Amino acid sequence: MSVPISAGDVILAQDSAGRFHAVVHGSRLGRITVQRCDGRPARPLALRDVLQVYKAAGAPDAPPRTEPLKPTAQLHLDL
Repeated sequence: MSVPISAGDVILAQDSAGRFHAVVHGSRLGRITVQRCDGRPARPLALRDVLQVYKAAGAPDAPPRTEPLKPTAQLHLDL
């Protein structure tokens, strides 16, 4: 797998029971420890069992700031 997996990443993995989503807690000796999102117990996974890695994209960019509206003869503010 070309994407490095780090703690906190969400993964889609596969085992003998099927596919599941999990959160990575750590890695050691080519295996990763995970907590499954469905609450079932999980054993350490080999990297070949990981199908996809979902990384956090970060906070969205703020929209551009607009000029505040100023009252004019054409715009009446009703209070």
